[in-house]
Amino acid sequence: EGGGFLTRRLLRDIVPAVAMVCAALALVHTFQGERPENSPVDAVSEWSRERAVADRVSQLDGTVTSTLEEMNLKPEDLVQWQMENPESVLRRLWRMDPANQKNASVIALYILHQNRNIQPLTAWREAVSFVHYSHKYDVPLTLAVAVGNAESHFDPKARSSYGAAGVMQVVWRVHSYLLMAHAGLEAEEDLCHPEKGVSAGILLLSRYMKTYGSTKKALGRYCGGGIERYWSRVSRGMKQVASYGLDPEI
Repeated sequence: EGGGFLTRRLLRDIVPAVAMVCAALALVHTFQGERPENSPVDAVSEWSRERAVADRVSQLDGTVTSTLEEMNLKPEDLVQWQMENPESVLRRLWRMDPANQKNASVIALYILHQNRNIQPLTAWREAVSFVHYSHKYDVPLTLAVAVGNAESHFDPKARSSYGAAGVMQVVWRVHSYLLMAHAGLEAEEDLCHPEKGVSAGILLLSRYMKTYGSTKKALGRYCGGGIERYWSRVSRGMKQVASYGLDPEI
């Protein structure tokens, strides 16, 4: 019992002392712009980061982990990128239930199989965007993904001679007011952003589906040309991505 008392007393005295040292070093860094390498502040910061990464990794569904491995990536790679880019839509992956995490995994792999020039991280950003914005704008997930494939093969940098840009090939000069008001885009360059470009296209699909009350008519308005050939391509794409294991009902 005496030993336990001494231990508690030592801890009571030592912990505040360590905290004071860390605070002092932090002040030195603030006012002098430097601190010793491997200082207690660095150690605490690194430990906190590693713990945060491990916690995020533990929240990922097994399908996410296995898909990342197939891409020669580790879950930590995805987590660390998202932590360095906290505003990315990728952050929503951790808020998704297992079924939607699986859907994002299926789409990410499908994107890479359709376009080998897409980087794995870009594929994940697009995939999570497809899942998130399809739910937000009430557009069937398989439809949104199939349109992205038909329009650009998921290339965020794609541009047409008509002026369409991004994954979903949206024309800024036609839709700028809608996109600024409801999708948060600020300039034409945003269409070439892997996430914002997806959101813009799905928003338009949603508007056209509500206006025309028919998926086929909505697609005709979306593509602005002959519907039969486009409808065939999109229908084929919907079946193809569903064959990868995408759940169209979610």
